[in-house]
Amino acid sequence: MATSASKLLIRLQKFSSKVSNMIDATESFNSVGYYYQDLSGWDSAVVQVVSPTDAINFYTTNDDNSVTGQLLPAPEVPNNWKGVTGVNLLDKSDVSGIATDGLVEFGIIGKYLLLQGAVVADAKSFAYNLSKNTYNDATEAYNIGVLQGNKIVYASTNTLNSSSILYADSKLTQPIYGDGTSWYGVQLLNNGVKYAITIDGTGAIVID
Repeated sequence: MATSASKLLIRLQKFSSKVSNMIDATESFNSVGYYYQDLSGWDSAVVQVVSPTDAINFYTTNDDNSVTGQLLPAPEVPNNWKGVTGVNLLDKSDVSGIATDGLVEFGIIGKYLLLQGAVVADAKSFAYNLSKNTYNDATEAYNIGVLQGNKIVYASTNTLNSSSILYADSKLTQPIYGDGTSWYGVQLLNNGVKYAITIDGTGAIVID
């Protein structure tokens, strides 16, 4: 079972303009046992954990896994995570994780902050080729998408449908996100089945 918490809150702060934003990540974290936050434009992040069922560890990265030379919008799937410490606001100690109620502040770290619970057993996954480029229409994406460059992604089924999500890893932990309008070509690995799809900001797929 994935790690869960009764509450997982993240306060993003920008000191220069005295602006802050509160994010309730509880539902997202509990559904998969991890949560990552883009810290771009913020000076610090304060994470509050209430009643975790297991230890939650902290990681950071600057790598959004984008393709060199590819213009945005493109799916951002952070990669190459490294362990990072934050300041426990209860005793001012440096901590790389937390297993009880507490608040931890992060200042100058990478672009993303990952809150990772206990590792769970790998889910069964199926490999697909996903086009590195995006296209303006479904026909172009279907006909030439994976032929112009592709990367391996994964799904929990070998037949995509409206509820499927593509992942960057075979453990099915890092969803791939899009803008909901650009088209991708995708093909089941070692199989002739192809699709033209869009991917929205929640990772949901729409098939042409």
